[in-house]
Amino acid sequence: RCGKSCQQRWLNYLKPGIKRGHISVDEEDMIIRLHRLLGNRWALIAKRLPGRTDN
Repeated sequence: RCGKSCQQRWLNYLKPGIKRGHISVDEEDMIIRLHRLLGNRWALIAKRLPGRTDN
């Protein structure tokens, strides 16, 4: 693997604290509110969801 792919694997899969599995009802509500506010800017929305990645 190159450095970039190692970094992406860490950030999106291996980093402690990343939530896996289905989103909670609270997370879903927050996504809906943020989508109304930010539109389809999913990377910005993901940054506001603790433990979730933009992937």
